Amino acid sequence: MRNTILISLLLMLLPVSVSAQFYTITRDSEILPTERRKESYNRATKDVTEGKKNKMMAKDTLTVGPDNQKKLDDNSRNSDRKTSLKTELQKKTDDITKSENHLPELTIPNLYKEIIRNGILYPKIVLAQAILETGWFRSSVCRNKHNLFGLTNPRTGKYYEFNHWTESVRAYYTKVQYKYKGGNYLLWLDEIGYSENSNYIKTIIKVLMMLEV
Repeated sequence: MRNTILISLLLMLLPVSVSAQFYTITRDSEILPTERRKESYNRATKDVTEGKKNKMMAKDTLTVGPDNQKKLDDNSRNSDRKTSLKTELQKKTDDITKSENHLPELTIPNLYKEIIRNGILYPKIVLAQAILETGWFRSSVCRNKHNLFGLTNPRTGKYYEFNHWTESVRAYYTKVQYKYKGGNYLLWLDEIGYSENSNYIKTIIKVLMMLEV
């Protein structure tokens, strides 16, 4: 009888023990991570780490937005425009230099050709005048003012100044020879008092004899 009572008690307590053991296993499984949870944890940690790296790389990477791109394009166009203007300015400067270089050098043959080209009468006499007035192109008036014939402004009494000696040749006609109406040209020069030197005409004749034009 006594054994029967003990057996009955053991049978009643067995489910409780099993239930308690199951509860303990379940509770412990919630606290201790399984292999899957370990993998999930490691994956989450990796994602977070890579996310931080991507953010750092994004900060180091230059992103060109629409406004920045427009500024870059404008700066590029301005740079091209400046380069173009410099090129055009340099070209104009080169053209001016070439144009100046094309002007003839002051020599006796070139001066004689320029006198004829301007339709001046008695070109040899006028050539001799230029040589006499400039001392064979060595005077300061010739070098500094490009004035070959000693032409002066009647209002100021000062020598005319020209940019190039060819302008002086044209001025000879517009300021001197346009008054000539015919006759002996040497005598006419003496009559209008071209020079205050009384031997002026004789000296011109000597220069003419020296020329081989």
